[in-house]
Amino acid sequence: MNSLDKLIQAIQQRKIIEFEYNKPGKTLGKRIGEPYAIFILTSKEGKISTKVHVVQIEGVSDSKDINPFPEFRMFNIEELSNVNITDKTFTELNPKYNPEWEGYKDVIEKI
Repeated sequence: MNSLDKLIQAIQQRKIIEFEYNKPGKTLGKRIGEPYAIFILTSKEGKISTKVHVVQIEGVSDSKDINPFPEFRMFNIEELSNVNITDKTFTELNPKYNPEWEGYKDVIEKI
C-alpha cells in the first residue's frame, strides 16, 4: 500500500498516522497527527501538487514554537515517507477544520 492509499484509509477510519517529511530545509524526524484531507492544490504560479492536511499532535516541527500543537499543517504527499497508520483513533474534530474550505475544491478524500 503506497502513502496515498494509507492516508485515504486513515482519513476514512479517523486513525492517527506517523510519518516522516523529507522536504529540503525541513527538520527530519517522525511526525504524528490526525489526517483530515487530501487535495490537489494549484499555486498562483500554476504549480500543481497533492497535499495532505494533518493536525500535528506530536513529533518534529519547524514551527511548533510559533504554532504549538495541536495545529494544522499542510504537507506535500510526494515528500512523505514511512507513513504508518496507528491503532489510535480521533473522534473529536479540530475546531479549525472547515470541510468547505475553498482549497478543497479538488479534494481526493476528506473527513
